[in-house]
Amino acid sequence: MSIPSGTVGIDAGATLWKLVHQGERLHMEVVRAGDLESLEAHVAAWSPSRICLTGGGASRVETRLDAALIQQVPEFEAWAMGAPMLAKRAGIELPTRYLLVSLGTGTSVLSVDHGAARRVSGTALGGGTLLGLGRLLLGIESFGELVELAGRGDRRNVDLLVGDIYPEGGISLHPDLNASSFAKLASRDPADLAHALMGLVGENVGIICTVIAQSAGIRAVVFGGNTLAGNPTLEEILRLVTVALGHPATFLADGAFCGAIGAAARPAP
Repeated sequence: MSIPSGTVGIDAGATLWKLVHQGERLHMEVVRAGDLESLEAHVAAWSPSRICLTGGGASRVETRLDAALIQQVPEFEAWAMGAPMLAKRAGIELPTRYLLVSLGTGTSVLSVDHGAARRVSGTALGGGTLLGLGRLLLGIESFGELVELAGRGDRRNVDLLVGDIYPEGGISLHPDLNASSFAKLASRDPADLAHALMGLVGENVGIICTVIAQSAGIRAVVFGGNTLAGNPTLEEILRLVTVALGHPATFLADGAFCGAIGAAARPAP
C-alpha cells in the first residue's frame, strides 16, 4: 500500500490537525485545531490532486477546501491502514492481529485483524488530561514544557510505592511498584509532579490496554498518537507496564501521523 503522488491526508483531531502530502517525498506538518488559515496555506502550497480527510474535525476542515478534491475516510479505517505503513518505514512487520492504541487528546483502542479495525475500548485519559492537569498544578501552557519537565523528575517522590507500605517486604510485589498516584507528595518539585502526571496517565492507559489484549487473546500492542511525539518518559512508562504484563509494545515512529497517512493511502472510490 502506498500514497498516490499529489495526495494530501488530513487527520483533524480535537487538539491538533495532522497533515501529510506525498510529493517527491512525504511531507508531514502539524497545526493547531481550528487554525484554518495555516491549514489552507499548507494545502495551497502543495496544490494537491486529492484531499483525504479523517478525524472528528473533518467536516469543519471540508468547508474550507476544494470540495471536488475531497474524500472522507472513517477514522478507524484510516488508522488501520496507516499503522502498517509507518511500521514498514521503520523496518517493523506487524502481526496479523494486534491492538492499535491512538493516544491523542483522549485514547482510543482498536482491535486490528488482518487489516480490519474496530474500536473495542478507550479512556478519557490522554494528552488532554496531561496538559489540563499541567496547567492546573504547574501553571504550564505548553505540552513541550511539560514533557521536558517530566524528563528531569522522579515520580517516586510523589507516588506512594509498595515499598512505602511494606518497608519490611513480605508481599509478592516489587517495592518500586506504584500503589497510589500522588499519595506520598514527599516532593512538590515541578519536575517530580510532571513525571508523576506521566505516570498517572501512562500506567492506567497501559493497564487498560493489556487487560483488553488479554481478554481478546491478542499479544501485541501498538502505540501511536501525538501525545507520544517526542515524549520518551511516557513511552518508557507504557513500555514497562505492557511488557511487565506480558505484552510486547511497539511504538510507531511518526505515530502522530498514522491517521493522516492511512487516509491518504485509501484508494479512490
